[in-house]
Amino acid sequence: MTVLRETILMQLQYATAIAALVLVSLHLLMQGVLFPYSTALAFQHVLAVYRSWIDGTMLELLLVVVVAHGFNGLRMILLEWKQSKGWTTWVDIGTLLAVGLAIIYGTRTVVLAVTGVVS
Repeated sequence: MTVLRETILMQLQYATAIAALVLVSLHLLMQGVLFPYSTALAFQHVLAVYRSWIDGTMLELLLVVVVAHGFNGLRMILLEWKQSKGWTTWVDIGTLLAVGLAIIYGTRTVVLAVTGVVS
């Protein structure tokens, strides 16, 4: 059963790599090409981007994809470094916790910007 799970996790790694490539390209195009770079970094413009439903959704999706890809890659490195049943269990639990916390904290940032708490 572990082999099947690892195969699925590798497929997830490949899918998130492709999704990240597309989303980061779109993000850079929207922020660095369509707007002058100095304008794209202005605080009010950044807030406007977060408050746009399309842009905000894309940023949230980018957050989830990059976090999933990054922590899954870190998980694979840690499992190559050391292999035992106990280590694998701790790495899997730690990875899930880290992914969850990173997504929650990133989503908090998006929600604070969208709701107007930050202005």
